[in-house]
Amino acid sequence: MKHQSEVEDIPLYFKIYKTLKEEIESGVYRVGTLLPSEDELEERFKASRTTVRSAVGELEREGLVLRKRGKGTIVQEPKTAQNLNFISSFTETLREKGIQVSTGIVTIELIPAPPKVFNTLNLEKGDKVYLVQRTRLANGIPIAFMSNYLLARVVPGLENKKEALRRIGLYQLLEEEYGLVLHRAVETIEAYLSGPLEADLLQIPEKIPLFHTVRITYLENGTPFEVVISVIRADKYEYKVYLEGRPKIQKNKKYKKIEGGLPLGI
Repeated sequence: MKHQSEVEDIPLYFKIYKTLKEEIESGVYRVGTLLPSEDELEERFKASRTTVRSAVGELEREGLVLRKRGKGTIVQEPKTAQNLNFISSFTETLREKGIQVSTGIVTIELIPAPPKVFNTLNLEKGDKVYLVQRTRLANGIPIAFMSNYLLARVVPGLENKKEALRRIGLYQLLEEEYGLVLHRAVETIEAYLSGPLEADLLQIPEKIPLFHTVRITYLENGTPFEVVISVIRADKYEYKVYLEGRPKIQKNKKYKKIEGGLPLGI
C-alpha cells in the first residue's frame, strides 16, 4: 500500500493522464470519438488549462489521441509495439495486445532465390527457397505486407500449409510442424513514404509513413534460414528497443584542447 505522501507527490497532470488512458482502454471513449473539451476537463478535474494540456500531451505522445485544430482531441487506434529483444512474429506481437489478426492475400511458391537472398542464405547452385507473401490485417485493417524467403530444404511441403498459416503465425507453424528453433535474428528498419505499389497493397493513400524492414533469421546451428522483407504502416505499428547498462569505456583517453577550453576526445 502506498504511503499517503507518495500519492500526494504524484503530479496532477499525471493523475489526469492515467485516468483518461484507463477510460480510453476500457472503451469509455471509443476510437474515432472526441475527448471532452479542455473546458470540460478543467471543470471535471479542477485543474488549470496548462495541467490539462500536459495530460493530453502525454496521451498524444503514446499515440492514443490526436489533437486537430478546429475539431478537438480524437481517440486513435493504439499502435502495437514490438519488443526488439525477442524473435516474435507479426501475429504474435499483435495477438499479445488483444488485437484480432487475420490474413488477406496468401501465396506460397517454390522459386529460385533472388541474387541477394541467394547470397544471404549461403545457397548453392540449384537450391531453392519458398516465397511466402501475405497481407496482414489488424482488426480488419491492412497494416503490413510481408515477403518471407525460407530455405526450402528445411521446410519441405510448405506449399501445403497455407490454411494452417492463415490460422497461426508463421513462426508458430515452423515450430509446431517442423520442430525448428529460431535462435537469433538481425533486423534492419528504415522509414519511407508509401508509393503507388504500397498504396494498392495496403489500401492507403500515397505518402503515408511506412517501415521497410529486412530480417535475417538463424537456426540453432548458425544456419541463415530466412530473409523477411516487410512493409508496415508506421501509424499503426512501432518498434520498442530496451537498453540496459553501458559499454565499457576505455580509460586514460588523451584529450586536446579546443577554443573555449573544452576537451575533445581523440
